[in-house]
Amino acid sequence: MNVLTRSLLLLAVLPLAGCLQDMASYSFPDKEHAITLVRNQTWFWHDTLEVEVIVIRLPHCNGGLSIKNVPLDTRIGIYQAPDEYPEPLHLLKIEKRVFAVSTESCRVQEFQETPPDMGSKLGTFRVEGKVFQFIAADPSGKAEEE
Repeated sequence: MNVLTRSLLLLAVLPLAGCLQDMASYSFPDKEHAITLVRNQTWFWHDTLEVEVIVIRLPHCNGGLSIKNVPLDTRIGIYQAPDEYPEPLHLLKIEKRVFAVSTESCRVQEFQETPPDMGSKLGTFRVEGKVFQFIAADPSGKAEEE
C-alpha cells in the first residue's frame, strides 16, 4: 500500500474512533426476566447518547424503548415500584425523567411527572472502572446520587 492509500484508510476509519456501544443488565432472581440497557454514541464528538431499554421475559415476550439525548456520564437508577400499580413495575430514573418498565407486558413508557413514591432502589447503571455496569444498591440503605 502506498502512503496515499494508507492515509485515505485512516481518514475513513477516524470518524468511527471514539464511538461508544456498551450494555449492562439487571437480571431478576427469576432468571427468565431481565432489563438490559444498551448505550450508543454515534459520533465521538457528541456529549449525549441513545439508551435502548430492552425488557425480556422468556419465552413470552421482549420489547423496549429508545431514549435519546442522554448525557454521557448519566447514572441511571432502577427501583422496584410500590405494589399500587396494576402490574409489577420497575422504574428507571434518567436525570429528571422516569420510565415505567414492565416485564409482564414487556413495555417501557415515560411518566409525564415523577411518581411521588419511587419504591425501593435496586441499584444504578453507571460507568465504573471504564465499564458500564449494573451496581446493586447498598444494603445499608445509604442514599446515592444519580
